[in-house]
Amino acid sequence: MEPLFFQVKLEDWAETFPELAPFQPASLVYEKAVREAEEDIRQASERGHAILCPLDSSYPKLLAQTEDRPALLYVAGDIEKFSLKAIAVVGTREPSEHGIETARRITQFFVHAGWQIVSGLALGLDSVAHKEALNHDGSTVAAMAHGLDAVYPKSNASLADDIVEKGGLLVSEYAYGTPAFSGHFVERDRIQAALAKAVVMAQSDRGGGSLHASRAALRYGRFLIVPVATRADIASGYEKARGNIALTTGSVTEKLSILKCQESDLKRLIVLRSKNDYEAIEAGLLT
Repeated sequence: MEPLFFQVKLEDWAETFPELAPFQPASLVYEKAVREAEEDIRQASERGHAILCPLDSSYPKLLAQTEDRPALLYVAGDIEKFSLKAIAVVGTREPSEHGIETARRITQFFVHAGWQIVSGLALGLDSVAHKEALNHDGSTVAAMAHGLDAVYPKSNASLADDIVEKGGLLVSEYAYGTPAFSGHFVERDRIQAALAKAVVMAQSDRGGGSLHASRAALRYGRFLIVPVATRADIASGYEKARGNIALTTGSVTEKLSILKCQESDLKRLIVLRSKNDYEAIEAGLLT
């Protein structure tokens, strides 16, 4: 039985973990890693941030339960504020008026019920969810796709500041100075799902980025909540609502194609038909 990573002496790394053979004390790879770690620690200290690992008691519990949890989590804000009663509200960057109103109402309900709101600080419905949470004195967490020394998009810099100033958190698995590469957004989306008991896909097309978080929620054994589209969005064929239409009215085959999950996972797909469903859905999340 192999020892735990932190129990291995530096000089024995290569023997225990062959993939770490180049990573030896005094080697260039080792020295570079030490310098980068020291720089991260320096920046975190200067910015008042924390760097957590899964062994830390303050590492978010819901995230810790996932197999692909980040080895390091960079956090701006009070690390004691992560909640087990958290729900992610995500959606398209180009919502219809109905999509905006849906995200607002759902966020309001869960904030008033004491839930923490998780999203991705993107334009569109992510921003709506964060702002609505703050407007109603709720707690909100923004998962970032880059280092915490920057904000993307830049237009949301003031929103990021507001989140931290009002008791919320910004989180990232990426070191300071890491830019927002396209692939990082997919990884960021899984973090949103992992920080929450359920994901609300407020509005999305059939191939939208919100589906990454939606699929991750089902993969983690959590719930996916999808509101029905309005008659107006259905009648107009509004592209950014087609994901909701398919997941609330489509066939099992169509849903499986979009969510890329097992048929048994669809038991955790919850269709939200009206505000009258809110309380029953919340009760189900708490059991």
